[in-house]
Amino acid sequence: MPEIYPILASRISDQLIQRRLISQFDFDRSELVRLQDQLSPGYRISSPSDDAPAALRAITLQRLLEQKEQVKTNLNTSQSYLTATENSLQGISDLLINIRAAALTAVGATTNDTQRAILVQEIQGTLKQLTDIGNHKFRD
Repeated sequence: MPEIYPILASRISDQLIQRRLISQFDFDRSELVRLQDQLSPGYRISSPSDDAPAALRAITLQRLLEQKEQVKTNLNTSQSYLTATENSLQGISDLLINIRAAALTAVGATTNDTQRAILVQEIQGTLKQLTDIGNHKFRD
């Protein structure tokens, strides 16, 4: 808060009055520059030395926001990973059901050697698909 010094009407030299007025003018001008510096970018604090407690609170809040953003990013990544894992497990389950069905068909008494050979090729292809699913990478 600027301090205004009254000019006394007693025995004071003109030179002292001038120095006090110039000093007051310099203080007011520096205060005006400070306020303009706050208004131009829209920030009340341009450097931590402007208001140390407020700057500390601002830095603490900024860190908290960054931490919350990181948690949000981690949750999104985890959700993506879980979705990819679920899709892979569903694919494996479907392939295992197909292998089981082919194996049960091959065991049947009415299946001839040619049909069994075809079923073996199908099972080998399905095993290759299982290997591919098992080797699938998530985000490289």
